[in-house]
Amino acid sequence: MKSNNLNHVFSYSALSEYLIIALPYAEIGAEIKQIKRTFFQSYGAYSGQNSCAHIRLMSFFQFEEREEKILSALQAVLSRKNPFEVFLDRFAFDGQKRDVYLDIVNKEAVKELYDLLRLTLFNQLVSLAFLNPAFEAKMMIGQDLSPLQFLDAMKEYEGKVFTNNFSVMRLHVLKRKAPFKVWESLRVLPLAKAQSVILDVYKE
Repeated sequence: MKSNNLNHVFSYSALSEYLIIALPYAEIGAEIKQIKRTFFQSYGAYSGQNSCAHIRLMSFFQFEEREEKILSALQAVLSRKNPFEVFLDRFAFDGQKRDVYLDIVNKEAVKELYDLLRLTLFNQLVSLAFLNPAFEAKMMIGQDLSPLQFLDAMKEYEGKVFTNNFSVMRLHVLKRKAPFKVWESLRVLPLAKAQSVILDVYKE
């Protein structure tokens, strides 16, 4: 009986996956959705075609019983972090992964936020995974394209201009349970001072 209980505790069904993202303004999100839709119509289905415009900061697995403790720790540290601007500039490409994304000019500002989250989660989860400092700020358009799709994307978007900016005033925490297919919105975590000034600009 004791063995069965242990198997349940450490099974994947007892875990949830969490994802932390930053969203742009609704107008930017709609513009990027149109870019994805046009690419799909021209070159066919690809990974990431249905995702909203966002900056992916990190994801991790954790037992649900620790969920509130982790969210509270994240909110506490974000309440001391001021909102900041993100500047998008040009389409960029990763030939190894065959990814297409929008480059971010001020990568260090996003990296500072990432490191803040990473260290906070390390303190809460005691996981060596959060000691890894490797992170590159980007807004993904499509990922893991086929070789032909990637070549077509480079031809079409390499010379195109895309510039825009938005304020990061809050982060969104998403969650999904086994079999880990559908993300659900879990919590919105505002940065310092954002509670009194933030507008609901992300809703469509």
